[in-house]
Amino acid sequence: MNRRSRTRFKTDLTVNVTCSDIPGITKARLANLSVHGLSLILDKKLHVGSMARVEWGSDTFVGEVVYCRTYGKEILVGLKVEDSVYETAKKYANQ
Repeated sequence: MNRRSRTRFKTDLTVNVTCSDIPGITKARLANLSVHGLSLILDKKLHVGSMARVEWGSDTFVGEVVYCRTYGKEILVGLKVEDSVYETAKKYANQ
């Protein structure tokens, strides 16, 4: 059963992530996004509750880390963002 009430758009974009948990800017893959959330694949763990900034192209979102779990040899991180990412999701859905 899918508990999500909003459509998630799969992506495979390279993004820049900034978070106080990691020094500097880290490259990550944006796995998917929805109206108020992003899933990132990183090689570093982030702490639940931390704030992270995600940038790609001219789009920037800041969100709270709501989960961080092992994803094969990498880390899957979920961010809850306040600003709607729906228009951005539609723009990148078919790339």
